[in-house]
Amino acid sequence: MKTGLIDSIIGLFVAVLGIGGLFMASGAHDSEVHLFGLSLFVFAVLFNFQLIKGHFDRADQERHA
Repeated sequence: MKTGLIDSIIGLFVAVLGIGGLFMASGAHDSEVHLFGLSLFVFAVLFNFQLIKGHFDRADQERHA
């Protein structure tokens, strides 16, 4: 239970960073900041998908143990 709560908090924090990256990319005046903002968003999406995958992997492992 504790792992699920910590993963949820971390996932929410990373999602906020990803949304911030989109805002950064939308207001960028040069290509470097635009690319950084989009990269931050892509990282946040992939990171959260990995957290979701880890949750279901742990649930599956407990079910088969």
